[in-house]
Amino acid sequence: MFDGNDFFYIRRMGMSLNQLLVIRKIRKRNPKAKILYEIPTYPYKKELKKRWIDYPLWWKERTYMPILHRYVDRIVTISKDERLFGMPTIPIINGINLDTIHPIKPVPEDGAIHIVAVAMFCWWHGYDRLIRGLGEYYASGGERPIVLHLIGGGPFTTEFTILAKRYGVSDKVIIHGYKTGAELDEIYDLCHLGVISLATEDKDIYIHSTLKSREYLAKGLPTIATGTTDVFIGTDYPYNLELPTDTNSVNIQSVISFYDSIYCTKTRQQVIAEIRAFAERHIDMNITMEPVIRYLSS
Repeated sequence: MFDGNDFFYIRRMGMSLNQLLVIRKIRKRNPKAKILYEIPTYPYKKELKKRWIDYPLWWKERTYMPILHRYVDRIVTISKDERLFGMPTIPIINGINLDTIHPIKPVPEDGAIHIVAVAMFCWWHGYDRLIRGLGEYYASGGERPIVLHLIGGGPFTTEFTILAKRYGVSDKVIIHGYKTGAELDEIYDLCHLGVISLATEDKDIYIHSTLKSREYLAKGLPTIATGTTDVFIGTDYPYNLELPTDTNSVNIQSVISFYDSIYCTKTRQQVIAEIRAFAERHIDMNITMEPVIRYLSS
């Protein structure tokens, strides 16, 4: 099936002996082809050592990744590392096919600040910080209506439900479950801000390139995150609120001030158009994959 191709682009889904043997076979049968192996998240050690159940995966990584250099020409990495596992890298940033995502179509305002977080919820998303922040904001007399929309599934969904109840904000935190297509778009059309991740530093990642951030940009949403989003480096992009990299509750007043600084001077349609234009200049797949295309063409 694979014979006769000029190059092979393999995206890491966790290393195993079977995967290594397939790559070895591809190299043996296509000795002149270029083989690229993408590692979408690096470093990933903490991600695989957080739970004891994942330790076998970490053992496989330690055992088989050092052998990969025998068969692979380049590591494609969403990081700034020049070499990984003994191989030269091609650093890129995550991109998105903008043709498949249309910008938000704003619905009439209801007076609330709507915040969305779309993910398969895991510990490194840190959305518990936002829920705790909402609880503390209202407990201290806060009055601005805020609604947090959590869209997705994953092991932390139940924890977020319990946390919202404990802090008395169950009516402010809506857990929608997994949504796609028109249902997802309807929720996006309500929202003013998108939360990327609030705990990526727990994985030793301080400059991140999440696909979530790309989707928000494509939609035209201002963002909230901890750490640095790679695509904003070296720009004067004004629509991202970078929060402290700690475990404290989110200061909701800072989120409100961020919201007001944007939407008190511009209409939602203007904001959406500006962010979408930024996305078209920086994160379209044709732009982000240019280093790979350049290497394959050399």
